[in-house]
Amino acid sequence: MKRDRRRFVTTTVVLAASHLVGVGRAWAQSRRAGTAPVTPADIDALAKQRSGAQLTCVRTPESNDGPFYYTSSLRRRAIAEGRRGVPMKLRIIVANALRPGNACPPLSDAVVDIWHADADGLYSNVGVDLQEEDATGQTFMRGHQVTDATGTVEFDSVVPGWEIGRTVARTTHVHVKVFHENKVVTAQLYFPNLFIDELYANVDPYRRHLRRRVPGTERLLSRLRNEEDAGYLADQSTPMPIRREADAAIAEATIGIATLGSFGVAPLFR
Repeated sequence: MKRDRRRFVTTTVVLAASHLVGVGRAWAQSRRAGTAPVTPADIDALAKQRSGAQLTCVRTPESNDGPFYYTSSLRRRAIAEGRRGVPMKLRIIVANALRPGNACPPLSDAVVDIWHADADGLYSNVGVDLQEEDATGQTFMRGHQVTDATGTVEFDSVVPGWEIGRTVARTTHVHVKVFHENKVVTAQLYFPNLFIDELYANVDPYRRHLRRRVPGTERLLSRLRNEEDAGYLADQSTPMPIRREADAAIAEATIGIATLGSFGVAPLFR
């Protein structure tokens, strides 16, 4: 699979949910209407059908896969597999970011594949040579879904822990790959420091992992915050908005693909 090397756009949601649904339906109808080419004017007009129904696009460089990506994730919403941690609902919207400053209509039929550490900072299908415990052959915290007419998918998981390996330590984050027609983009999603700080101060199992041992050594490292993480700084990222509802955390992110689109072409990965 050849990865598209053009920069992608990560966007922040600035519209009410009802507006997004309306634009998504209109966009889906326009795709079913025929095979006429879609122009920038078409996209602008579509997004303006409802007052203020837009996503604001902010350009950011593409991130890397990280060391633990596998192409065999299950298609599912619930990915925690019963592992402990603060429940998290992660909502991701995929949008067509045609040009910086333009409205970004949502994209349906995009495959969103995510993977992240569990609350103890462990990845599934990774051996003890790379982390503190052997999780070879396991599938927790991995899965993919296909976006609906509003460009949206939701995953039920737990808030990840920070990651430590033989050669690198990382702040709390979620890996994402998005496949849409002939485009592939890769991103890493981060959490606000204040939210993560509160978990590590007050909530198990997070507070038991303020310091962790480097695998294969007796060396201990303290937890990294965002500004101490090389990946976060390289991505020039902005943490996801996150809120608490009852006993769960609700996180939202929007990923935009800068493309004119080849509408009707099947995604690269299902």
